[in-house]
Amino acid sequence: MGLFKKKGNKAVGFIDYDFWASAVENVYGTKPDVEAFDKLVREKYDVDKLFYFGRFGLPALEAEVNLIRVTGGEPVDTQDSDRIRGDRTDFIMLEYIFKYITNVKNIDTVILFTADNQFMSIVSFLKERLEKKIVLAGVTKTLGGRFKLLADDIIEVPGEDAERNVYYDMIIDNFRYIHRHKDKMIYPTFLSTITTVARLNEAPEEKVRESLQELIDKKIIYKVEIAVNQGENTVRVLRLDKSKAQKAGLYLTD
Repeated sequence: MGLFKKKGNKAVGFIDYDFWASAVENVYGTKPDVEAFDKLVREKYDVDKLFYFGRFGLPALEAEVNLIRVTGGEPVDTQDSDRIRGDRTDFIMLEYIFKYITNVKNIDTVILFTADNQFMSIVSFLKERLEKKIVLAGVTKTLGGRFKLLADDIIEVPGEDAERNVYYDMIIDNFRYIHRHKDKMIYPTFLSTITTVARLNEAPEEKVRESLQELIDKKIIYKVEIAVNQGENTVRVLRLDKSKAQKAGLYLTD
């Protein structure tokens, strides 16, 4: 049972998709996982509606719009038709918040996905004047401390799984490079893979080590012994199981 998931109390969410997409790309190099976020908030709260605000009129976002609708969310296009006034997302979100809170009486909790301090005044109003619980959602490493203090609960995305996938991708990319350069006769061992991946990506070796071991435990990467120096010595090297990597959604075609 979620923290605020009580009978008769409803939650409504207002998500700045443009901010989410930009922040998660800059910090993690990934895209928003709408399905995972939707599942998370619905497990914790009795959600009445989730609104996603972004420039959804752009053809490149058609797939995201469809996914939002599949999850039961409502995409709100914030792109101005005359393209003169620029980004109106904040104003449109504020309009939707006031309108929804005014018209839907059983809303107890407001979920707000943004890092914009312009919303601090509305959050204070919702808490102090309307006595609403505030759930602040945002991308890890982007939420301000003062903003967090106003929240009754905090959701940070993409979470540990997404962060781990970033290291998985680094490791897989290294094996793709080795595959494309067979003439270089590269023999990736456990330790050399950690060192190389960490150095090339400026990543902490401990994180790379943990992720590599997990890939081995999942049997996506496995160890074999090969003969070197005309058979005089053997070396235990790592190999990538492309089929298992593809099934895990990790492998890109060479």
